[in-house]
Amino acid sequence: MRKTAVGMLLTLSLVCLLSVSALAAPVVLEYWTIFTGPDGATMQELVDQFNEERAGEIEVRMSIMPGGNFYESILTAVISGRAPDVAIMHMDRVPEFASQGILLELDAYVEDLGLVGEDYIEPVWNGGIIDGKRYAIPLDAHPLVMYWNKDIFAAAGLDPEAPPMDRESFIEVTKLLTQDTDGDGEIDQWGTQLSVGWPNFQYWYSILFQNDGELFNEDNTEAIFNSEAGVDALQYLTDLIYVHGVSPANVQVDADVEAFKRGEVAIEFNGIWMLAGYQDHPGLNFGAGMIPQWGTERQAVWAGSHQFIIPRQRNVDSAKVNASLEFIAWIGNHSLEWGRGGQLPAKLSVLNSEEFRSDPHLGSIAEAAPYVAFPHTFFLQYGEATGPAWDAINKAFLGLMTPQEALDEAVELANRILKQ
Repeated sequence: MRKTAVGMLLTLSLVCLLSVSALAAPVVLEYWTIFTGPDGATMQELVDQFNEERAGEIEVRMSIMPGGNFYESILTAVISGRAPDVAIMHMDRVPEFASQGILLELDAYVEDLGLVGEDYIEPVWNGGIIDGKRYAIPLDAHPLVMYWNKDIFAAAGLDPEAPPMDRESFIEVTKLLTQDTDGDGEIDQWGTQLSVGWPNFQYWYSILFQNDGELFNEDNTEAIFNSEAGVDALQYLTDLIYVHGVSPANVQVDADVEAFKRGEVAIEFNGIWMLAGYQDHPGLNFGAGMIPQWGTERQAVWAGSHQFIIPRQRNVDSAKVNASLEFIAWIGNHSLEWGRGGQLPAKLSVLNSEEFRSDPHLGSIAEAAPYVAFPHTFFLQYGEATGPAWDAINKAFLGLMTPQEALDEAVELANRILKQ
């Protein structure tokens, strides 16, 4: 009898221990990102810090997915019932996935967590709202940036801290900086280099919005980017190549980046994501900041944004949803390091902090935050309908068509897509 009693007590104790252990088990979150570069390591460091602080409560397991099929992977995972608990999504893809019922609506959760629009870069915060409902929470903004070689400026007698900031002075300065430095009759130092392909859409888009133009009409049923605003933007850029001669023709993707690193181009335009690569390049003395006011009406700059989304599960687990939102909020409050890696934190308290603004490059780039320009709304066919505009810019940059011809053709193609 005594042995039986002891055995029962031991069994009971084991059950209790297992129950306590089960209760103490952390909520495990699968987190998918698209950060395949150095930014992946930065995000992993933040995840590790979060896991350390919330040990025993929440554990985040981050997976970096290949960029080429990232969105297809999310779609397949949701359909098959193996979706991650939280993921990163580019802002312009949110409408597509929201319309398919792939994303969880977040309004009630966000409200409970105390996240409010006043704490974020306004256009980026609004970008997570589709048809009046919130499906995404912003992590960052990544604008187009002007980079300039300070040594080249100084050698030409220009102030290395004062790059040209309007369309007229940009032409004047880049003409001065376009030189045959070795006297062999060939230009070996260019004022700027405008690439055929990425990111030339961003140059044009920025001027379009600076001209107060739009890509599509109010209800997104018609492409209108062959307007005077759009044609002027593309004409200005092609004139830099073919009229003013301050950029070579047929610059291939990333050739401008390599030329800038070698000191063969004075002013280069690329995303904020290039900052770390330029900082790490030996001997490159450069400045970084807001792009010039090439347009005529207002300040504006192209930008993208990474946003957090919560994929819809077959069975919604409220504990995982709440844990995911706690993680999202924590990252927002600790996004200083993320910003230093080459992004503008979406959270204004971090963006405007002394630590961030004191960085000689990021502090200057941050001045662009109020001017990031997005379409009045992203919509399901946005990506497909803007494709012809990319092709039009390439054709104009290659001198195959005039800006007006290229954009007219692109608008016709885009409108066919919108009618499908």
